[in-house]
Amino acid sequence: WVKVVSSIAAIFIVGFALFTLVKKDSISSFKTDLAQNEVITLPDNSTVNLNELSELQYNNSKWDTNRSLDLNGEAFFDVEKGKRFDVNTPFGTVSVLGTEFNVLSRDSIFKVSCYEGLVKVTFDDENIKLPAGTELILSSGKGSKSKITIAEPHWLKNMSVFENALFEDVIIELEKQYNIEVQHPSDLNIKFTGAFEHNNLENALKSISKPFNLTYRINTNKVIITNGEN
Repeated sequence: WVKVVSSIAAIFIVGFALFTLVKKDSISSFKTDLAQNEVITLPDNSTVNLNELSELQYNNSKWDTNRSLDLNGEAFFDVEKGKRFDVNTPFGTVSVLGTEFNVLSRDSIFKVSCYEGLVKVTFDDENIKLPAGTELILSSGKGSKSKITIAEPHWLKNMSVFENALFEDVIIELEKQYNIEVQHPSDLNIKFTGAFEHNNLENALKSISKPFNLTYRINTNKVIITNGEN
């Protein structure tokens, strides 16, 4: 019986150790595909709206003592008040206590927009505080602050908004949102200020073509844009 009890005890100890190890390394990961958004509820009931082509992960078992997560891409955060909440990105860390803010960290772009409360952004040993209604854009290692007048990011409303943007950049965004190929004249040296919606290709094409007297033709997953006079 001593051997039996010892064996059971050994199995229990090993099992408990494995359970502790699994719990200790309880990592929650999320990843969105093209044209996909996902709403994530964190352990403290904070919510994250993860934009397309983005990744997010956090340690679920340590969340009570360490509200910290890693983001690569774009997400809108509605954070419950409590201990410090950190969003770690390749460019810097965004820290809050409880607020609404948006973080874009993709390719060479790093932009933090504060919609409610106060946000602290840390990068390259610099600390910048953003009150509600302001945003920070990091470019070439330097951060610049500006005011925002909208109540939430446009992408939450399934819209892409542009201000004095190169037409080529508008086309790239259109291709990404609708998973299509767009053929257009290469000599279009124009800039676009406006928006297009994400759930109706016909309306989106009208929005970007009519201001410049352009015409378009849809052929399955390919769009051909031409000058109006052609």
